[in-house]
This record gives sequence, structure tokens and C-alpha cells, in this order.
Amino acid sequence: MKKTLEKAPLVHALIHLRFAEVPTLKTIDPELIKALHVRMIDEGFPEKIESQADIAEWNYDAVSQQMKHRKLSNTRLLFRAAGEREIFEISDSSIILKSTKYGTFSDFYDKFHRLLLVCMEIIPKLDKTLLKSVGLRYVDVIAPSGESTLRDYVSADIQPPYLEGVGTHLQGHSLKAVKVAENQVLVVNFEELPTIDNRVQKVLPENLMEPDEKCGLVIDGQRDWFNVRSETYGILDVDHTYQFVHSPTFSVVLIADATRKLYQSASDIFWGVISEKAKQAWGYKEES
Repeated sequence: MKKTLEKAPLVHALIHLRFAEVPTLKTIDPELIKALHVRMIDEGFPEKIESQADIAEWNYDAVSQQMKHRKLSNTRLLFRAAGEREIFEISDSSIILKSTKYGTFSDFYDKFHRLLLVCMEIIPKLDKTLLKSVGLRYVDVIAPSGESTLRDYVSADIQPPYLEGVGTHLQGHSLKAVKVAENQVLVVNFEELPTIDNRVQKVLPENLMEPDEKCGLVIDGQRDWFNVRSETYGILDVDHTYQFVHSPTFSVVLIADATRKLYQSASDIFWGVISEKAKQAWGYKEES
């Protein structure tokens, strides 16, 4: 049974592939950039952007068994689709597809797969490098409608502590990291934010905000975001990562198998967190 929402709260999705450094991507030759650009135009990503930016990341450290923050300085080659709702990013050790117009996981991964095959065809030695990890990440804006509050829309298990009558809410945050399997870590972040003039303001976690304004994506705000009577709204951030054991050689089969394993757990978290009232407000349907 397929579950769908007429007004889905999802605002951002990405697939993030990491691999051992590829020398030809450290400083990309103009001819290689040109060859990639030609093919990306055919794949529907015609706008080429060269960028260097400091990017913040949270990662699970298996040795200390804690979430750790690190900053990376990346030289990146990006290709953006018409409408500025999707962008494909290539650096010396990662490939990322980001989207703010997500439909289904199948369609999203098929697009990533096609772009990956283009990279393997054109980038020298990419097919001989080693796989490190692949991640699937979803961000939802939980904005209650009508007289509902955030507590009516999401499970109490994920909400930060509720302090009634203490003062004006500034920010709340909860984080849970779970080892789903020996080489899979699921991280669930939930941020509770105050509405300002009954409006949603921030819609992405800090480390997903694009540091280079040339590379941003358009996020269409929902009508409900501009008339939120609830004092607070939430950002649900589900990030599921698969670590490849013993660094296998680059393989589209291994990447596809790993990413599909990530999807179901991420989906289950979302459906388990939102309430029946939220489902009704967003137009819940089940299809065979």
C-alpha cells in the first residue's frame, strides 16, 4: 500500500555519495568541464556553476560513537536544472543530487543513477576509485494549520521539552542517532522554531543552507506558512547513511542496493512521527 500526501511538507531531498579522492577532480581540466557540461545539458541540467565554499557537516564517528561537526572547503562543479529546483554537484570525493521538487524515491534515484553513469563515462578513473558511503536525506517543514499547535502534528517522542508558562520560546532541538545495521546510521534531527508575525521563516537546517548564493535552489512556500496561528513550527531532518564495508571498488550496483536500503527506514520515520491530525490536514491517501 502506497501512502501519499496531497500537500506534502517535504522541502528538500538529497542523495550524497562519498568516495576516495579522484585526482582528475581535484583541479578539473577545462576540457573535462566542457565534456561534462555537454552531457548535463542532455540530461536536463544545463546551467554550469563553478564554486568554492566552506561547508559544515555533521557525521557519526564510529570510534567515539558520537556525532561530530566538521568544516570542509570544497571546490565544486555544479549543474542546475531549469527552474532552479534541482542541482547536481561534483567534487573530488563526492557527488550530490539535491532537489526541492521531489516526487517519488524511484524517480529521484533514477535521475541520480543517470547522472552517475554520465560521470563514470566522462571522468577518468572514477570507476576505479573506492566507495566510502552513500546517504539519503529528507527535510520537512511541519507548519500546523488552523487552531492546531505543533504538539498536535508530531509525536511527543521527538519534540524538545515542553515548558508551559516559563517564557517566550526561542528555540528547541532534539537529536537521535541510531545504528540501524552494522554499517547504517540513521540520524533524526527535530528543530522547534517560533513563528514570526504568524509566518514560517527558516525552512532548512543550518548545514543545508547553501553558502554560495550562486548555487541556491528555489523552495516554494505553502500558503499555510503565511498564516500559522501556532506559536511554533518544526523542521524534521532525517539523514540515513550507509558506510561501505572495506572500501569496495566503485560500483553502480552497490550504490543502488545501498540507497534503496536507506529509503524505507527514512520513510518509516516520517510516517511514524506525524500524527493523524497532520495526515488529515495534508490530504492523506493510500493507493494500491
